[in-house]
Amino acid sequence: MAKIIKADGTVETIDKELTLEVMQKVVGGYIQIVTAPNGQLIVLDEEGKIKGKSVNVRATNLYGNPHDLIVGDVIVANNDEID
Repeated sequence: MAKIIKADGTVETIDKELTLEVMQKVVGGYIQIVTAPNGQLIVLDEEGKIKGKSVNVRATNLYGNPHDLIVGDVIVANNDEID
């Protein structure tokens, strides 16, 4: 089941269908999707860094890219959960 990982480290389950509109509302902007090493998708605000959003440590660790940081609230989902 898809989860929201907030920048403050809290995690909650998302029970809505993951349409473009829902994902944009959760992340607070235009979406970008990156793939974590475990195959899960991380949906984030593509302009989050420009907007000065806080680093999301949990999502950054999940992403596993030592050269990049994930900022803001994100959705973590399996490929078949995104509409």
